[in-house]
Amino acid sequence: MSDFKDIWNDAEGQELSEEQMLAWLEGRLSPGEQHALEAKLAAEGMDSDALEGLQALGADDTKQLQRRLNLELNQNLKRKKRRRREGPGNQRWTTIAIFVILVLAILGFVLIQLRLK
Repeated sequence: MSDFKDIWNDAEGQELSEEQMLAWLEGRLSPGEQHALEAKLAAEGMDSDALEGLQALGADDTKQLQRRLNLELNQNLKRKKRRRREGPGNQRWTTIAIFVILVLAILGFVLIQLRLK
């Protein structure tokens, strides 16, 4: 996990805050601040298409989308954690099914052998 790139921190370690992004979306930054932010995003590999997409959405839609995505991600993480805890219980039924199949196969083999004699 440590080799993932943190897109919110630039090379100098300066954090790109959510407030800066929202101010940029709402047009509250000075031209110099706006240019610096766009240069920082471009240096981090953010495409101009992504920036244009954010602008097209607008600040309110972006906030709603962010809340919805955070909610969905948290729900998915909770489900995955729950599945991990329940994991070994599911293997019990798999073990029972394999055991039953093996017993039936052995019984079938024994019955066929008795019939052939």
